[in-house]
Amino acid sequence: MAKPTRIFFVADLHGSERCFRKFVNAGKVYEAQVLLIGGDIAGKTITPLWPENGGWTGLYLGSRRWVQTATDLARFEEDLRAMGSIPYRTTLKEWGELSQDRPRVDALFKQLALAVVGQWVELAAARLRGTGIRTLIGLGNDDFDEMEGVLAQSDYVELTDLRLLHLDDRHELLTVPYSNITPWHTNRELTEVGIAERLRAWAEKLEQPGRTVFNIHVPPVGTQLDLAPRLTADLTKVMGPGGEPEMVHVGSTAVRAAIEQVQPLLGLHGHIHESKGFSQLGRTLCVNPGSAYSEGVLQGLVVDLEPDRVRSHLLTTG
Repeated sequence: MAKPTRIFFVADLHGSERCFRKFVNAGKVYEAQVLLIGGDIAGKTITPLWPENGGWTGLYLGSRRWVQTATDLARFEEDLRAMGSIPYRTTLKEWGELSQDRPRVDALFKQLALAVVGQWVELAAARLRGTGIRTLIGLGNDDFDEMEGVLAQSDYVELTDLRLLHLDDRHELLTVPYSNITPWHTNRELTEVGIAERLRAWAEKLEQPGRTVFNIHVPPVGTQLDLAPRLTADLTKVMGPGGEPEMVHVGSTAVRAAIEQVQPLLGLHGHIHESKGFSQLGRTLCVNPGSAYSEGVLQGLVVDLEPDRVRSHLLTTG
């Protein structure tokens, strides 16, 4: 009998360098043949750092933080990258001018985020080239299209988006790197109709649908994988009687319909950080490993695939 194909899957790293380094190391630790990121690799913020009083000042978790030595500054920047923020050395005057010009800030963020992705690609290649471990990276709704070009240029990392890839000689991978509409109006969102059209078009090309892995950033609606806090119009969480956030299903109707119709072997999802877990839709095992990127904690899934079944699956925290 052929050896199962082992995949290590994560999603929603959101620029956390610490999580990405753990992801790269996980291939050898878990003896995986395939490493796969299911979207949202871009960081969310820039943290300005400016000279002040013989040292450097920046904002850290909502508070001003001052460091004096070069060693302390390097550690501060490492902490920022670990929780997904991009450190940016500037002056207080320059940052004050920049912060009044949103298009310039957005352009700067995109430039810095693309540089981070390029560094990550180089790190993966340096650590894993020659090991036989494949590294597949897809994007999500918080990412932007220019990242595809950075990933596509690599001679090691493989871009998964909107294409069919063979994981091995028995399983195909279908990736759809978008979410349904969110309250934040992020970079890569589609209506349910738009998601359904893309899924239908690619599903028609599948060689063996029952042996396919769906790598779809947004989870199917009405499962344990898509529960998120209910929000008011101003994006404030609605609290329940017990003081806990009121949870609602925010996943995709189109994704659920496609899974129920095609019945792929496995559905890999992310997007909803709070909904770590498994759900079964017919014969399809659907998984969301969740995300704790801001704490530098990597949540993932180790899954072994035989030709016609998921042999084993385990959620991990590292």
